[in-house]
Amino acid sequence: MAELLSHSDSPVPFYCCYLLRSLKPGTRDYVYVGSTPNPVRRLRQHNGDITAGAVATRSRRPWEMLLIVHGFPSKAAALQFEWAWQNPHMSRHSSFDAVPFDDKCALYASSQKRLETKLVALCVMLTLPPFRFWPLEIACESSQLCLDVQNRALNHGVPKHVAIANCEIARAFEQALSNISYLGLPAEGDVCGLCSEALTESRPWGACGACSAAWHLSCLANRLFRDNNNSNHSLLPTTANCFQCQHQFSWGQAVRAFTLPK
Repeated sequence: MAELLSHSDSPVPFYCCYLLRSLKPGTRDYVYVGSTPNPVRRLRQHNGDITAGAVATRSRRPWEMLLIVHGFPSKAAALQFEWAWQNPHMSRHSSFDAVPFDDKCALYASSQKRLETKLVALCVMLTLPPFRFWPLEIACESSQLCLDVQNRALNHGVPKHVAIANCEIARAFEQALSNISYLGLPAEGDVCGLCSEALTESRPWGACGACSAAWHLSCLANRLFRDNNNSNHSLLPTTANCFQCQHQFSWGQAVRAFTLPK
């Protein structure tokens, strides 16, 4: 499993995709999709409060950040999601036969900068591989938008593990950072509770946050596939349960906890 993470695609503490809407009179329905490791700072850049804002957004300032999508397994994964969200009419994901005809009409519409198009694209993407298998979370700045996204997600069949919440973007960013943990090195003598072999730095491992259980990530994945008969046909699980106390956790968080430096 360690081979799945190259040096250039290792997990990062936080990286999200975001949706902006222009507040400039006459452009209320104009939106912009981007990605960043810091959504609070990025909004200030787009609005010209600090340097390095995107050239494409300067003429339609000021902007508001409507929502962020986070929980990506790596920066490269977030950039893949960003490109597909920006260009659903060109993405191979939205050309799948599984996408309903009415949704394809919206995704292939001439205007890719309208709020409606981006909300449809977001929900459709979350039903398609590989995005449907990632432990993603959506934080919406307003309660009205949150309810809208939740209803759309329900209608489109977005997987239930994708969390959609009404939360200030700054607070969601702060909470996501505070939830990041790093396991460090296993203690001498620690063993996997599933295979009884020693836990070592060279082999990805995890530990339960609610009890003393520990395991090799590959051993836990194999157990989950065996118990569930791999019913969702994914390479990796989205959520997992501790084999000892049944505490549930995000698979993406478990992988990041092993790979992130202090």
